[in-house]
Amino acid sequence: AIFTPKGLRDDIKAIEDFYGHFGYIEARVRAEKIPNTDTGTMDLIYHVTEGQKFYVEKVEVRGNTRTQDKVIRRELAILPGEVFDMVRVELSKRRLEGTRLFDKVDTRDEQTDVPNKRDLIIGVEEGRTGNLIVGAGFSDYYGVIGNIGFTQSNFDLFNPPYFSGGGQKLRLDISAGGRMQNYNLRFVEPWFLGRQLSLSLDLYHRDIQYY
Repeated sequence: AIFTPKGLRDDIKAIEDFYGHFGYIEARVRAEKIPNTDTGTMDLIYHVTEGQKFYVEKVEVRGNTRTQDKVIRRELAILPGEVFDMVRVELSKRRLEGTRLFDKVDTRDEQTDVPNKRDLIIGVEEGRTGNLIVGAGFSDYYGVIGNIGFTQSNFDLFNPPYFSGGGQKLRLDISAGGRMQNYNLRFVEPWFLGRQLSLSLDLYHRDIQYY
């Protein structure tokens, strides 16, 4: 194959990811390049320092001031006592980013006093999850119409008076005018009964006068 610096970097990362999958989180790979000017080819020698195999001692979540720990931990693909699998750590990071509750998610390992064990640190930076839209319009038939829209993607039905931090989703839309009223409320619990089972509830009221 044609030698490219990008291909070399990809190979080094693939080898390190392979070792990281089995808990060798300190494995390092160094590539030695030996060019053959007479033949126009290049020899590659990969020097691997494996290091020790590590297990997860505990998982610690930091940076969440509103979001409950359980909302974060239920998205993790790795648990204490398991092999410190860097592939599953990266999968956990992508899952947390996919919730759209956080502006930033970081993962790193932290040393412990227990041999061959490391703590997994999940650092999050919470983002804005609420949105309010207010508007008005005019129609020849309905007259003046007022609109209010509110969404909260980190809602918690059981956390009064703030009602936030539970990872639930709430959407409220109100449109009202002289001859029409339209109210829509949608509630979604993405982890019903502690399982990855979504429960959604829709309530609406619609009253339109026709002549």
